Amino acid sequence: MPSERAGRQDRPDVVVTGLGVISPAGIGAARLWEAMAAGKTFFDTGGHDGPAPALPWPSASVDTTEITWPAGRDWANAGKYANQSARWAVAVARQALEQAGITGDTEDVRGGTVMAVGSSSDELSDVIPQLASRFRGDRRPLAKFLHDEVPDYSYIRGIPSQLGQFVSMASGFRGSNVAAYGEAAAGGTGALALAVRLLESGELDRMLVVGVAPPLTTTAMAAFDQDEPLGTRATAGAGPFDADRSGTLLGQGAAAVLLERADTARGTARARLAGCEVLAAADVTASAGLVVDTVLADAGTTPTAWWAHGAGSVRLDRVETRAVLPRAGGLPVTGSKGTIGNAFECSALIDTALAVESFARGGLPPVGLLRRPDPGLGGLDPVMGETRPLGPAPTALVTAFNQGRHSTAAGALVIASTHGDPADDGKART
Repeated sequence: MPSERAGRQDRPDVVVTGLGVISPAGIGAARLWEAMAAGKTFFDTGGHDGPAPALPWPSASVDTTEITWPAGRDWANAGKYANQSARWAVAVARQALEQAGITGDTEDVRGGTVMAVGSSSDELSDVIPQLASRFRGDRRPLAKFLHDEVPDYSYIRGIPSQLGQFVSMASGFRGSNVAAYGEAAAGGTGALALAVRLLESGELDRMLVVGVAPPLTTTAMAAFDQDEPLGTRATAGAGPFDADRSGTLLGQGAAAVLLERADTARGTARARLAGCEVLAAADVTASAGLVVDTVLADAGTTPTAWWAHGAGSVRLDRVETRAVLPRAGGLPVTGSKGTIGNAFECSALIDTALAVESFARGGLPPVGLLRRPDPGLGGLDPVMGETRPLGPAPTALVTAFNQGRHSTAAGALVIASTHGDPADDGKART
């Protein structure tokens, strides 16, 4: 609990030294930031011919052809057992490690991996009816038919600890991985909070936090829609905080955030993680207020910008603004979900990467599909139309929630720019 943690002055600084992003905008946080700045959105408003099944809700899907698997005999063997989530997790992990100059060639017992991903069902169950129908007219023996037709990813279930093994292999942090998911997930803030605790305690020097939103399936999304209706359109006016929004917009993605203790960091500090927490109270309104109070007090600094969860949910948008505005004031606010949808388990990790990208570019990109801000949300100051400049030494509040009326968890973090910090010499540490 927050009350058990030592004061900020007694804890080492935790810095971000590497980032990886896969989104419908492509590979890397830069491409997504630039897409937001240009006002692009990536929603599929009808059926499509991609590998994922068409959904009755608009969704933003990742182009899987851009995602590569590492070369080499060991990786070729591992690839036989890697499902789509594992492939995305490895890809974003390698992006983050490359930024920090960590090759993963040697084992590092002072590092670890935290996975933020839900357990996905075996995708084979979604194609069984199609396979049965197709086999009726096929002359191949059943064993040969299944070998040829069943996709590789169906051989392994998407269990977080197993995905962590693939990421550990990429990073060199072999044998040291843990998963944070379920009610504690909150878009990946639960995984970040766990990583921060392990670093501040001195147990580890470096933590790689990786989150993956599993492939969207009709069955899983129908369960979400039954709990709380999802958005049925992705046009201007359907975006986060809009008066005409009707529900959460769906998306896919993956992200990695490499955290290091500042005093032992190998990579260059791109930002400082000043506070991070996930809390669950009796209801989500109470949780949201408590978690924002906690991270603002923990950070000891006033944020100058806000990266909101902003999924387009009529209910959660209201909860979010009522938690933040009385405590942090009318901050300029933006969010990614009007551009790429809600990537669930990794949505806050994507927003963390985008906040760091915003620091580097000196501006906040606009909220996608926002036409008319809901006047019932109070003194909201959304970024609209064009990028808004950030002032010197910016600090961002990032907020996150799980999907659904029955979830009471809320997450938040404060991340600060290190640009111009005398301690940051602009060179990778060795």
